[in-house]
Amino acid sequence: MSRAARLALLAALLATPLPAPAQVVSEAPEEARVRELARTLRCPVCQSESILESRAGTAQEMMVLLREMVAAGQGDTEIAEFFRTRYGDFVMLAPPREGAGRIIWALPLILVLLGAGVFAAGLRRRGPARTPADTVTGKPLDAARLREMEP
Repeated sequence: MSRAARLALLAALLATPLPAPAQVVSEAPEEARVRELARTLRCPVCQSESILESRAGTAQEMMVLLREMVAAGQGDTEIAEFFRTRYGDFVMLAPPREGAGRIIWALPLILVLLGAGVFAAGLRRRGPARTPADTVTGKPLDAARLREMEP
């Protein structure tokens, strides 16, 4: 390698930017609690996202309100009840375990048990499994044997 090539390589290495050192960013202690609560509340506009993930205006307003309530020292259940009163049970990402919410929580178990019952009933109707040895008798297939086989 020539001297000029070595100098060009050295210049390229020196010109390469070095990564900047990471800075530690501290957040308010309440912010972690705000994020946890925001993950439990559904965005009324998006319907499939929490207010933490949503970029809708309503979700942003709910986040501001949530931060104010946490800063005021309100408890988690108090905050959840406020949003349930204002938006209904729908605003909770996990349905409540009382009232009609019990049906939603029990529905998967009911469907599994129903499916197992249908499967068991289907097996019972089929009767016992037959092996090839049961079907082969060794008798020749003639008219008399065919009449025996007809239902």
